[in-house]
Amino acid sequence: MLDGRPLIDAHVHAARLPTLRPAWRRWAEEFGSSHPWQDLYDEDGALVPERVDAYFEGEGVDVALLLCEYSPRTTGTQPIEDLRPLLEHNPRRFKPIANVNPHLHYPVGAEVERQLGLGAVALKLHPVHGGFSVADPELYPAYQVCRDAGVPVVVHCGTSSFPGSVNRYADPAAVDDVLRLFPGLTFVLAHGGRGWWYDAAAFLALSREEVWIELSGLPPRRLPEYYARHDLKRLARKFVFGTDWPGVPGIARNARAIAALGLDEETLALVLAGNALQVYKGLTVPTQIREDRRMTDAGPFTDDVVRQIARHMNEDHAADCLTICRALGGRPGATAARMTGLDAVGIEFAVADGGVEHPVRIPFGERLTERPQVRREVVRMTERARAALGGGPDVPDGP
Repeated sequence: MLDGRPLIDAHVHAARLPTLRPAWRRWAEEFGSSHPWQDLYDEDGALVPERVDAYFEGEGVDVALLLCEYSPRTTGTQPIEDLRPLLEHNPRRFKPIANVNPHLHYPVGAEVERQLGLGAVALKLHPVHGGFSVADPELYPAYQVCRDAGVPVVVHCGTSSFPGSVNRYADPAAVDDVLRLFPGLTFVLAHGGRGWWYDAAAFLALSREEVWIELSGLPPRRLPEYYARHDLKRLARKFVFGTDWPGVPGIARNARAIAALGLDEETLALVLAGNALQVYKGLTVPTQIREDRRMTDAGPFTDDVVRQIARHMNEDHAADCLTICRALGGRPGATAARMTGLDAVGIEFAVADGGVEHPVRIPFGERLTERPQVRREVVRMTERARAALGGGPDVPDGP
């Protein structure tokens, strides 16, 4: 949970680094510079399940949908099997999404069935990176399998800057053609028409019950601008929260930016988790706020230890607290910050912003097991925060 609300991130790239093209690494380093995604990997470029689980817990994410991708001409090949360590470590939090490329997989329907058999909760198509139209008849067997299984099809619907991308295939008009042939099939428009198709994506979502807009790669503060021709509060009821992690300043940061748009509480709850629960089968989230997070994640950090650390931070490092919260806590306009809590997976602050005090929680790069690790984590956070405030990117429009 984040700030008392369930949170589902429907768009997470949890790839092994050796499988990726250099452009992917540059993208993640540019747009994810304000959080420690590199620290979640081991020396061989594989994600460490314990670190990843602790990170997503610290970000307040109840469920993360993990993407694989078979796009050798652009980002590389990240097979679904590479996700197994995360899925086995925490099968409640981590769920896979299948991916097929009609240029690589035949028969495509059989490959979809195989990946669904591995636990996939949806099928992702990447026409821009794969170089194909979603209306290609080669994909019809895949659509039939998904409709029969009751799982949605996620389509990359937005421009991409990766070398080899074919952006014309991001046009959501092709989805409308497929829906005429496969009524009842659910589509999720990842990136929401980013670039040239915001109006088309919004029209499809508002006119068709089975079409949703997924917000990955879109700066939340700019959503009113992107969808200016539509009633945002009405359209938001068709939004599904997703980030495009790791190419994002922070999951909690983006979720809080959504909350700052002024949506009513019911609609906000739908965006952050409720719509995903409706679209994707087999997901579960907590139904109530845990009264004391530290009761579960305290580790070696007793109340007395936390008080000592907080006193030191607030008396000797108040400026660092403010820098961290401005850059990593999603509060760039903050005027003051004080540490209020800490456990094995994250640190908490009370932040003054706009004349109001807000709670902010920032995750550690890994679960801490001893007190000396706190200093190393805070130093790392401070260095990243200073680098981000020195000219790092805003919430990205990235690939």
